[in-house]
Amino acid sequence: MSEWADNFFKDWQKAWNTGTQAVLEYVTDDIEYWDVTLAEPIHGIEAYADYCDGFFRAFPEPHWTMREPVIHEGDRVTEPWAFSGVNSGPLWIGLPATGKHLETIGTDIFEFRDGKVCREHSFYDVVGNLRNLGLWPGFDTKAESVAMTLGGLALNGRKALSNLPIPGT
Repeated sequence: MSEWADNFFKDWQKAWNTGTQAVLEYVTDDIEYWDVTLAEPIHGIEAYADYCDGFFRAFPEPHWTMREPVIHEGDRVTEPWAFSGVNSGPLWIGLPATGKHLETIGTDIFEFRDGKVCREHSFYDVVGNLRNLGLWPGFDTKAESVAMTLGGLALNGRKALSNLPIPGT
């Protein structure tokens, strides 16, 4: 445990309960952000700000808390968090607002440089969250089976296309 990390994450969560500009005070200009909903990581403070803006449009009144103490080792910290908020704007992954309340948990892993976040990896239950927002079919339904099959086909197709030779190279 580290007093520095505990204090940082109290301030970090206050910022995430406030808005993009407050969050940006805690990250480096070259922030690298990995999220399970994104195909590629986000690089740089402008792209991170756009991502944060999208989050705050989707959940304009977020409530973040720590669900357990942070784990601090060297320049890395793991933050187990809990989130709740009403989805009153479009989700950053291109889905419409639902007006539904979401409560979820996750864990982020951070790397720091000069007291600021330079790398963040965010892990949470995407399908469970979509299900809670009414954007994913219920467990063991035909609709869920179809959605999972289509998702698998899309991933396999993407993988197959990436292995095709490029003409003229």
